Amino acid sequence: MDMGIWQVKTTLEIPDGLFKELKAKAAVQGLKIKDVVASALRSYLTQLPMHPKRGLPKCPFPLVRGPGGPLLKEMNNETSAKLEEEEDLERCRRSLGR
Repeated sequence: MDMGIWQVKTTLEIPDGLFKELKAKAAVQGLKIKDVVASALRSYLTQLPMHPKRGLPKCPFPLVRGPGGPLLKEMNNETSAKLEEEEDLERCRRSLGR
């Protein structure tokens, strides 16, 4: 299932033992580690309980109060994308001195 054209590079901290298992599984299957991780995340996300009104997955982890913002009890992809866009715009403004 293609989620669009966006790709994000990120850094993950994976315990050594788990990384060795991941690397071995990828090698046995002839896959890249990033493909095994993406497949595992896809599988995990499809198993999340859905929000009854929005039809989007409920956030499976606790969220904390951000700078100047209320405690978010639920997060969805749309809200997350909007927050990321706002952060990106703010970083651009700061870098331009505005």
